[in-house]
Amino acid sequence: MNNYLLKNAYLYNQGIFQKTDILVKDGYIEEISSNIENGDMPVIDLQGKLVSHNFIDIHTHLREPGFEHKETIHTGSLSALYGGYGTIVAMANTNPCMDDIETVLDFKHRVEQDGCVNIYTYSAITQNLQGQKLVDMARLIDEDIVVGFSDDGKGVQSDEMMELAMQLASNLDSIIVAHCEDESELHGGCIHEGRYAKEHHLIGINSASEYKQVARDLEIVRQYHNRYHVCHISTKETVALLNEAQKEGLSVSGEASPHHLILTEDNIKDCHPNFKMNPPLRSQEDHQALIQGLNDRTITVIATDHAPHARDEKNTSIQNAPFGIIGLQHAFPLLYTYLVKKNLVSLETILDALTVGPAQVLHFDCQVQTGSLANLCIFDLDQSFTIEEKDLKSKSANTPFLGTTCYGRIFANIMNGEFINLEEK
Repeated sequence: MNNYLLKNAYLYNQGIFQKTDILVKDGYIEEISSNIENGDMPVIDLQGKLVSHNFIDIHTHLREPGFEHKETIHTGSLSALYGGYGTIVAMANTNPCMDDIETVLDFKHRVEQDGCVNIYTYSAITQNLQGQKLVDMARLIDEDIVVGFSDDGKGVQSDEMMELAMQLASNLDSIIVAHCEDESELHGGCIHEGRYAKEHHLIGINSASEYKQVARDLEIVRQYHNRYHVCHISTKETVALLNEAQKEGLSVSGEASPHHLILTEDNIKDCHPNFKMNPPLRSQEDHQALIQGLNDRTITVIATDHAPHARDEKNTSIQNAPFGIIGLQHAFPLLYTYLVKKNLVSLETILDALTVGPAQVLHFDCQVQTGSLANLCIFDLDQSFTIEEKDLKSKSANTPFLGTTCYGRIFANIMNGEFINLEEK
């Protein structure tokens, strides 16, 4: 259905909430105003439900090709659809790696067949994420499905290689999306090097493993003035470094993941592997810095780092389990429940970090106005529900939030003009 009238919407747009009607014709927004007459249009009375542009996730792992036992393009994007997302960007750590034109074109074909939302991808920075040789950046960025470069899953260890990548990205007016992890600081750790690791005799991951590479990268940005984005920020030092660079006027941005904004090492229970992610859950002090960074707009993006793993892969000790949790389907309800309802972050800030923030980083369109294609999500802030495994759309269930009661249920998602009632699917 792409012809309808949304009555009694509570629309969030450009920093303002307003009670309004929204008329959609042939998938495009024809009018936004109060008391629109429906004519012969089907009417959907939202009864005051919240409406915003649907969300944009610029950091997700769809696992296809190569790891379809964990997730597929269809199941991952279906999770996104049910989470209120309209656009997602996949990481390049597939098999084969997204580092050549043949693999990218194959991925594009798969997306056209199986995608439930708008899907883009990053190219790898280096061939097979090995950090030894750059991909053909100029050729790959010509493909409209490629929106930037990332070796996410591994940090680029060579200073010279990262400098060359940023120089070329600057020449191409493209972006480096950096997984910052200095491997010289790693010692086989599985959680943050803090209280919980010491109490349970686990090898810890220190904060320097993240912020040392951020500091290195920002020095390169100062030389080439390229676009640069920091993935999954977890430490107070990274927030401070990013804030300083932004004050200098550099074109740099950063993201935090819902789990780092909600949880700390103190929330880990029973050494359960569903609390193992990279970067790890950090200290209370780091968590407070992330919240402050989100509130003062140092961090302008919330990205899920959706990282599915098969049940048998995660069903082992925390030391041996793979890093990562799923996050697309329930990001907004969790953020609303744990941050907005607890008065830690405003609803406006959360919505901006899920929409205009990521859109600005990757130069996506994110407008809700007359003449624009309708891409909206609709949620009931008062409706509560419990996250249960049976309701997950992902192939995987690796999340520490199973059994959590949330508010802010996604009622419908309007994808490229089509109204999709998620309550009926």
